[in-house]
Amino acid sequence: MKSLGYLIACLAVLGVAGAAQAQPADTLVTEAVVLARFEEARALAVDPQGLLYVADAGRDAVVRLDEDGLLRDMLGGPGTLEGRFSEPADIDPTNGLVFVVADAGNSRLQRFSRDFLHLESLSVGRLQQDERTGRGQPTAPFGQANRLGLADGTPIAVATSRANETFAVEAGRNVVLKWDAARRFERVIGGFDERDGRLVAPVALAVDENSLYVADRGRAAVLVYDHFGGFVRTLAEGLAREVCAVTVFGDEIWIVLPERLLVFHRRGRLARVFDVRLGEPLVDVGRRGGLTYLLTPSRLYSTVL
Repeated sequence: MKSLGYLIACLAVLGVAGAAQAQPADTLVTEAVVLARFEEARALAVDPQGLLYVADAGRDAVVRLDEDGLLRDMLGGPGTLEGRFSEPADIDPTNGLVFVVADAGNSRLQRFSRDFLHLESLSVGRLQQDERTGRGQPTAPFGQANRLGLADGTPIAVATSRANETFAVEAGRNVVLKWDAARRFERVIGGFDERDGRLVAPVALAVDENSLYVADRGRAAVLVYDHFGGFVRTLAEGLAREVCAVTVFGDEIWIVLPERLLVFHRRGRLARVFDVRLGEPLVDVGRRGGLTYLLTPSRLYSTVL
């Protein structure tokens, strides 16, 4: 028999799901063109040249495809050496010249050139909590934790700003870490001292020229910060308990749920809602020109939305 706590939790989830469904969808997507197949896809990104990058944790690899889904390159395989991965969770192709992989199982971010040349491995180390303030601080500077045996963080999402600042979700402490353009550690975002901006269960992030967007499954919302970590507001509050990803396309923020896409204007107004029924839950979305790319754990689709 299920516990009373379990049943209460289920009812709470159903209540939030009902609230999300109260907003009717503008479009129902039930068919799309299959471009590629994967073992356990976790994340999708499109670079400025239109190339598609997929983090496939099932193969511990990063796959690069052209806009039609044809394989261009594959990097990785299981392991701890440079260019190898353990459960890659996210990828950011930045400006198309460098891409960064959240190598979750190896507690590091790996940076590569467009030609797949390994540039550096950046360890994501343990955070220590100040018992008086609750504020997290790294036990070692970015890039040194591995040498000190402290590389036990779990980076599950990564994004780079136009100023070349690096942001990563560290799932072990449920915070976002930020490093400056020289990859020196700068601050913790969303920690215990943030109050309204405190993160509970962050799973994904995105950045634009002014803001940092953090999808938080525990708060059923996307939290918006400035690049200095100052909390600004929430988006989709109460509608995003199962949020998988968040990304920015032009003036729009796209929030990915297992069977729904919520599109918000930057000022916070809900613009469009798409229901997606492809037989598998969505994990990420990408856009290029008039095409929208939909990623599930086993397939990459394209459609027009």
